[in-house]
Amino acid sequence: MIRTQGEDEMNERRDHPLRVTLSELMHLRALPLDRAPVRLRQWVFLVEPSDRDAEAAFVGLFAPGQDAGLGRAVSVGDDGGWLWERHQEFSTWTWFAYGALGEELGFQPEADERFFWLHGAPGQVFRGVEISVGAADDPPPSDAALSRHIDLRRCVSCEVFDGAARIWTDFRLREGGAGRIHVHNLGLANDEVSRLVQTLLEIGNYRKLALLGFAPARETLAWLDGAEARLAAITGDLAAGQDSQGVLDHLLALSAEVEARAATSRFRRGATESYHQLTLDRLEALRERRLPGHSTMSEFIARRLLPAMRTREAADRRLDDLSQRVARCGDLLRAKLGLAQDRQNQETLRGMDASLQLQTKLQGLVEGLSIFAVGYYVLGLLGYLLKPWLHGWPGGEWVLAGLVPLVLIGVAASLHRRKKRLIEDERP
Repeated sequence: MIRTQGEDEMNERRDHPLRVTLSELMHLRALPLDRAPVRLRQWVFLVEPSDRDAEAAFVGLFAPGQDAGLGRAVSVGDDGGWLWERHQEFSTWTWFAYGALGEELGFQPEADERFFWLHGAPGQVFRGVEISVGAADDPPPSDAALSRHIDLRRCVSCEVFDGAARIWTDFRLREGGAGRIHVHNLGLANDEVSRLVQTLLEIGNYRKLALLGFAPARETLAWLDGAEARLAAITGDLAAGQDSQGVLDHLLALSAEVEARAATSRFRRGATESYHQLTLDRLEALRERRLPGHSTMSEFIARRLLPAMRTREAADRRLDDLSQRVARCGDLLRAKLGLAQDRQNQETLRGMDASLQLQTKLQGLVEGLSIFAVGYYVLGLLGYLLKPWLHGWPGGEWVLAGLVPLVLIGVAASLHRRKKRLIEDERP
């Protein structure tokens, strides 16, 4: 079918910007191994975020034409190559070489000085491992050859990839600070060499990275013993009716410590869970077959990794529980302070009510006196006004006396109306 230029432009416009990137991502982390026999050595560096720029510059010395910002640099030749990869909190340097393994099964009896250049890499060496994979037609390695590099009495040995290979390793550091794994090739085909080696590397890396959370978990458990005792003392003081301000100060100090420790361990908690799950996923991908007299890799790692993970989980649960208990204690203290505040407000209101009642009585008394005072002055004015008319009249004094109640009633009514008008004016 012939496609027009307009159709090509339309398809280009419809492409998602991440279409190609996500497609290549499926193959990005694959090891560039294409055959056996091969021997490989990998280093894992823990790199701080502040050292990433220095790391990129260091990688650029060996891969000047590649962008270290992409998180991967590789150099592959006919005889082998090397690979650098950057991950979330670590980086890996991997060297590999093709060729017959020889009597030493591809391992170096002494520290290999060819890797001196790695001493300048930013970060701290966290793990080192050597892996050798024989050819498909190589005879099984002898016990004598294996025992020079692996403790056969305490080693892990099992068939993997449904019997396509057999592995030996003892998880111990050897010369040059690296562990060793030998793979006897029983029929690895296509890209199984690359996938098996990568799976073995990732199992070891993720297993050890998961254990980074073990030491902080033990330290947290020791701290929790004291913190829980402090909370119990604070709760006891609260129940005994101790000074609320002192109890509040101690509770706030403990709460701040709990939250600070929870914030510090939050990243490591999530990372530990992720690394543990990745380890289990890679172990499942091995598809192991147990051999008599030896543990499988899953069994060996489970005996050692799971207790550490349970310790981490126990520390996390106790820390979460302590945080909730501190919050509940704070709720009780707030309720106690609220009740005390309510009682104080009630006492204040009762005092104000008594004061208001007294003020009302005094106001009534003043109003009564005001009526007599005003009435007295009104009667005085009326007396001055009526005396000329009543002068010489025998009943004049009785007229003034009769005006007294009328004047008092009139003054009281006038003050009452004035007071009522003021109240109505103050209403909204």
